[in-house]
Amino acid sequence: MKRILVISSPGAGKSTFSRKLHNKFDLPLFYLDNLFWKADKTTIPPKMLNKQIKSILKQPQWIIDGNYSQYLLDERLDACDTVFFLD
Repeated sequence: MKRILVISSPGAGKSTFSRKLHNKFDLPLFYLDNLFWKADKTTIPPKMLNKQIKSILKQPQWIIDGNYSQYLLDERLDACDTVFFLD
């Protein structure tokens, strides 16, 4: 497990689970919420988020926490070696 997606509905425990994976395997952790939302509660443009996601996907190891299915979900699924879907 070197490229992990953690997907679930809001409140299912994605972030807690992702942090535990990060602590156990020492993989870089990326929260899509942190990439999408700015400090002033506005969002970045879709093209910018897609660019950031593509940059992450090029890295050899990562955990990506978040759904955002409209933002390169197919590419994320193709690039990962493990998916956790929390129900």
